[in-house]
Amino acid sequence: MSKFNLDFDLLDEDTIGKIVKGSIIPRPIAWITSLNETKSVNLAPFSYFTMLSPTLLLVSFQKDQVSQKDTFINIIREKEAVIHIVDESLIAAMDKTAKPLEKNISEVDLVNLTLSSSLKIKTPGIKEALIRFEVVLEQTLSLKNYNKTAEDADLVILRVVAASLDKKVYDKDSGYILVDNLKPIARLAGVDYAGIKKLDFKREF
Repeated sequence: MSKFNLDFDLLDEDTIGKIVKGSIIPRPIAWITSLNETKSVNLAPFSYFTMLSPTLLLVSFQKDQVSQKDTFINIIREKEAVIHIVDESLIAAMDKTAKPLEKNISEVDLVNLTLSSSLKIKTPGIKEALIRFEVVLEQTLSLKNYNKTAEDADLVILRVVAASLDKKVYDKDSGYILVDNLKPIARLAGVDYAGIKKLDFKREF
């Protein structure tokens, strides 16, 4: 089997990014509402997203040159946000909200979605999302780039304090999420997305 053996010290950051981002797939998408300084609602997707424990979620916000993402700034100020799981019916709307807008302009207005009050926090969620998690800020960490010459990303750990689950994706008796009904999407490399296909294989251990 032929291999490319690559020393990252000899590669530029763009090449490194293509290799790693194209390999760590599929990546779930956190579609996040947060409150702008004017209390308008910011809505944006982030695919550096995972869970650390049953109630702790992690989102990494990449810095655009030297600036920080509006969502990150809002979370630091308000100490809260709502994370939505994106399903196939929302992919077009989600993709539109990735477009950069002027500060304090709401992406919700671009995609004709409905805001819904949260149970325990001030920040509203998106009514059309089948799953949404209300989260509060737990911890932050600044990350440097590969060469350690500049800050590259802001890592945010968020505590889930409440959830809103559509009845068609939650089996209350078993407590399980019905993945076949949820139809979540994920991020691949470049401009591509993916759905979830269950394999005909069951975990043994």
